[in-house]
Amino acid sequence: MKNHEIAGLLVVVALSAGCAQLQKGQLQPVKRIDKKDPIYSTTCSGAVEDWGSCFAKAKATCASGYDVLDKFEKPDAGGVTREFTFQCK
Repeated sequence: MKNHEIAGLLVVVALSAGCAQLQKGQLQPVKRIDKKDPIYSTTCSGAVEDWGSCFAKAKATCASGYDVLDKFEKPDAGGVTREFTFQCK
């Protein structure tokens, strides 16, 4: 193989790996924001997560269900910012 063919192959491999990582994405963590009450906050922003993933994280966090305390969504340079605050029942 010639050097430019090897370089081209490396670029294709690197781009493929990057695309695969974007498809998997990374879920943002759920953070407890109140030490006294079971109140939590998380984000589900961008193209990787949506409101459904916020609701799924709340369901996984709260075995007995949850109440939505606040939902916030706004467009930004990276797509959409979504913030979600909930309290376990």
